[in-house]
Amino acid sequence: MPQFEKETQLYEPVKRLLEKHGYTVKAEVKDCDIAAFKDGELLVVELKRRFNLKVVYQAMSRRSVTDKVYIAVPRPKRYSDKDTRMMLKMLGELGIGLIAVGVEGAPVAEFIVEPNKTKAINYGKRKRLVKEAEGRNMDMNVGGSTRRRIITAYTEASVLALCHMEVYDTLSAADIKRLGYPEKVRNAFASNAYGWFEKVGRATYAMSEKGVNALDAEENKELVEYYRKEVAKNV
Repeated sequence: MPQFEKETQLYEPVKRLLEKHGYTVKAEVKDCDIAAFKDGELLVVELKRRFNLKVVYQAMSRRSVTDKVYIAVPRPKRYSDKDTRMMLKMLGELGIGLIAVGVEGAPVAEFIVEPNKTKAINYGKRKRLVKEAEGRNMDMNVGGSTRRRIITAYTEASVLALCHMEVYDTLSAADIKRLGYPEKVRNAFASNAYGWFEKVGRATYAMSEKGVNALDAEENKELVEYYRKEVAKNV
């Protein structure tokens, strides 16, 4: 198999492949490297630089939320060698699909094995995964990331609330509802996981010192720029 230094290098070619087939692609959703959506269909991909049992176990656990689970690995030098044939046989028997990523000037991904259906769908778990993916407006994560910050729907909702507070100083859950934003934004106040807000009245919040610092933080720069524009549409 060709050498990739990081699993994240597999993400872009796999993303292009899925988008070519009409999928909307989200990275790092509820422990899945890639979650892709098309016409109500959910497809999950796990990225690995080398085929091993760990990625097989990961893929098997993802089959609880969808029939369409793939492993994406670097393309083998030969599909006829013994190890590759055993890999294809194992995936076929487990009902897991395979995407191979090769280098042809630039990395290119292709479908090799199609997954089989399963009866063990956990619809509650699937619903939570879909809700998280649909709650994200920005695509700032890279599939296969480790030891790096994941931008979740909650992170986006919290930044949106902060950007509103730049304009309104204080906000209540009722204000957010009136502005047409979903429940996740109102929940950002109540949970306040980052400590960006402080309660100043009944169900009314203002920006804390941590919130002020978050608006200026380099790691939030892209999110803040995006949501300041969203706020401007409602002002």
